[in-house]
Amino acid sequence: MSPTNAQHAALRILLEDVEPLLKQADDVTAILKKVREELHADLDTLVGLVQRSVDAQPALLETGRRLSNTASRIETSVNIVEAGAIPAAKRQSSWSAIVIASAGSALLSAGLMTTILYGTGRDLLEQARVGRALQLAWPSLDAGTRSRVQEVIQK
Repeated sequence: MSPTNAQHAALRILLEDVEPLLKQADDVTAILKKVREELHADLDTLVGLVQRSVDAQPALLETGRRLSNTASRIETSVNIVEAGAIPAAKRQSSWSAIVIASAGSALLSAGLMTTILYGTGRDLLEQARVGRALQLAWPSLDAGTRSRVQEVIQK
């Protein structure tokens, strides 16, 4: 064998060993590019969330300040009533007004809920009736009908 042929044979053997390594390197490069893109998307989402939380802080501080002011006004009002600064007759009339307003609100809420439940109750009863009928008939339905019913349920 000539030195050139031996050299070519050695290069061929070397290329056969290197080719799978190059393929693996290309595969790893593709995976790393995909991971980099996903990481970039996750970082963009994180930046957005952090920005929204930073933007919300002034509103949260303002809300806390308002709640603190409201709590102090309520505490002051309670202290005034407990100290007797408001005459008993006026306190009694304000309590009766609160009781009357609460009773009226409760009656209005009950009437509203009754109306809503009456309106939606008919539909719910009809759906329950159809559901019970479907449960009873399910074993006798063929496979095609069952699959169509499942499709309609999932929509």
